[in-house]
Amino acid sequence: MKSPYQGLRVLDLSDRHSGAFAARLFGDFGAEVILVESCEGHPLRGEPPFLEGKPGSDRSVMHSFVNWNKKSIVVKNDHEFSTLIASADIVITTSAPTGQLSSLSGDAVHVCITAHGLESPLSEMAGNNLTISARTGWSFINRYRGEAPLQMPHNQTGYVGGILGYICGAAALIRRNADVVAECVEVSELEAFALTVHPWGVRSVYANSGESNGSSGIRPRGRAGPLWDAADGRMNFGIADFRNWTEAMDVLQLPDIGRISELIPDIGRHSQDLRFVTRAVAESLPKIKRWPTFHQLARLRCLTGVMQDIEDLVSNEQLLARDFIVDVEIDSQSVRAPGAPAKLQPSPWQIYRPAPKIDEHHDHLIRQNPKSGESKKNLCLSPEQLAEGPLSGIRVLSFGQAWSGTFSTELLALLGADVIQLGSIKRPDVFRRLTGSVPDGVLDASRLQHPLNTQGEYNSVNLNKRELTLDLNQEVGRELLWKLIPKFDILVDNFRPTVMPSWGFSLEKLQEIHPGVIWASVSGYGESGPYWDYPANGATTEPMSGLSSLHGYEGDFGMNTAGLYPDPVSGYFLVAAIMAALAHRDRTGEAQRVDLSMMEALTHICGDAFMEFDATGKVPRPRGNHHPRISPHNCYHAADGQWLAVATETEVAWDNLVQHIDDSRLSSEKFSTMELRKINEVSLDTIIGEWCISQNADSAERKLGMLGVTAARVRTLYELFDKPESDLVESGFLSLIDHPETGPTWLPGRPWRYSAAKASKIRHAPCVGEHSKEILMGELDLTESEYQSLVETGVTGTVYKS
Repeated sequence: MKSPYQGLRVLDLSDRHSGAFAARLFGDFGAEVILVESCEGHPLRGEPPFLEGKPGSDRSVMHSFVNWNKKSIVVKNDHEFSTLIASADIVITTSAPTGQLSSLSGDAVHVCITAHGLESPLSEMAGNNLTISARTGWSFINRYRGEAPLQMPHNQTGYVGGILGYICGAAALIRRNADVVAECVEVSELEAFALTVHPWGVRSVYANSGESNGSSGIRPRGRAGPLWDAADGRMNFGIADFRNWTEAMDVLQLPDIGRISELIPDIGRHSQDLRFVTRAVAESLPKIKRWPTFHQLARLRCLTGVMQDIEDLVSNEQLLARDFIVDVEIDSQSVRAPGAPAKLQPSPWQIYRPAPKIDEHHDHLIRQNPKSGESKKNLCLSPEQLAEGPLSGIRVLSFGQAWSGTFSTELLALLGADVIQLGSIKRPDVFRRLTGSVPDGVLDASRLQHPLNTQGEYNSVNLNKRELTLDLNQEVGRELLWKLIPKFDILVDNFRPTVMPSWGFSLEKLQEIHPGVIWASVSGYGESGPYWDYPANGATTEPMSGLSSLHGYEGDFGMNTAGLYPDPVSGYFLVAAIMAALAHRDRTGEAQRVDLSMMEALTHICGDAFMEFDATGKVPRPRGNHHPRISPHNCYHAADGQWLAVATETEVAWDNLVQHIDDSRLSSEKFSTMELRKINEVSLDTIIGEWCISQNADSAERKLGMLGVTAARVRTLYELFDKPESDLVESGFLSLIDHPETGPTWLPGRPWRYSAAKASKIRHAPCVGEHSKEILMGELDLTESEYQSLVETGVTGTVYKS
């Protein structure tokens, strides 16, 4: 079986987590990935934890996870380096381009992933998981009321930046040409991560609320939800969305509440005050065990999840049934690791080799310098196609709803694909109907406005698309759909696995009507295994994946993030899998099936923690704002109620911080090395905290950044989209996008820049059925009267009568 990137050579010149992970993803799909190292090895070799707690260049869990499927070389001279560069199809770096890449072939691709991008005012400033969490609003909403802002779990910005780096590089391969200069695509970790939380900020600006506290709100410590304590662990419930209300309340031992007549119907429950229900659940659940409760509720079609830690995950029946858990080696010792973030058929995902030893493959690589020879030498693209993006000409039909499905197809649209979003007048996308009114912040008496067209969540994750409404409950609607399907390269859905087959979909049928089609699906648990038909969403799959057990304040047992993180992560990984499927299709002509489980996708980016369990015998727990190696690394109270994230990743940065703070206590021997600072972290945090409390956070951020200290004021999510700072505007990531019913609002766009052409202007999210007429008449040659007949019978149309 051919792999999607078999014969492709990728050079990993990274020194950051994001670049290493991007390169590894190419290796997982068959590329030859060469890790070019110094004599000391890649920096991740020095990241704890280590196998059995003993440091060594081959014993780091993180190195073993992000550097498997690679070969290692330490180049001895400029000739060896330039020869390797000339042989590469893709080069991945994590710093600004230099003259060292001058021998890169004109049909190669250079992917450059940095903390803040190359065109941002922040490009010279250091950034990491702590400060990017602070800059994107994540830290602000990830907190208990009255307590410190909280970074996302360690390494998440690196994983997300790496996935996007892989996506952008893979997309560039589709249009690469024999040119004088290789195409360079730059990716910003900050901007990539901002796309994992932005809908809640945009929603609040639309509502003119003055603040945004994420999807679930900032709660005081001890209040139940979104995780509740059961007799033997913790659980999550989507109580407002429960089906079979009476039976569900019986499971929770609340029979009286189950028989309150106004709560029994599903529709309308969201608008009712359910606080007494959550209090009752908090009182009854500690008497009940989590797993029997989970299965009973899930079989009743109720949204629920169990908070699993890594010890739970390694024996989880769903993961085992889907062969998700794989064995890998750390320094010749076998440990369990998470497998494919998405299943592709027939294209294989595979671990070919463990992470390499330093310079392990030097002699072999110097003797053999292949070039894939698959560049598209005669590809001629117009300036308009170049501006649209590397996926120009690829067509996508999206059945996506809410966030994971719509976000993945928005990424495809922003990369240049023609994406048609399939909508419904009778049952609109849930993100269109989160409120029943036009939000106050965009209310405008001079405009024609409808609540379904003016919701911030929907309008922020459906950019650059067209929308077609079809009533698939009517036979004529289904007939029109099947006439359209052969015109599309990719179909995307995030329904339960039962839905699409019930409409007659199968890969075999799709292949018959459109050879080489790609059908990609996101669901809570995938299309196989004992949980395959259980309902799920971001709030339930986050604890199920293990991420909630890693997120929280140090010493706590874990908590959900404040923004439905599994949805965008699943969206990113779905696009990554689609890129591999496109490469395989172009090689073989075969149709491809992509089956993504949200639980598995999120577990995959807990991979270092997953492997840590076997490698150390310890169950990983939340670290708060601390880092396993770096100190200081924390969020500190600043003046005027602000917070400042501060970390020193190098000795130079530490020395500069000490000189700037000018406190003699910091010159103590106990802070003289990173290791000693980590040991004495409590007293170090106290000293730095005493200095920060008198500092203006913005001023301190600027001054420390100029000294090489990694620092950032903790931004509120609301301010990012209300009156954004120049950093994200000047880079082009944030722009005012004019919508016919809301007017212009600040929205995030492309977190990448391609050198081939300046990107085209981003189009607003579509109104309900906005393009139905143009699509049906243009694609299926319907006449005006035929189209109007469909509108009159409710098959298609908009929310307006005419």
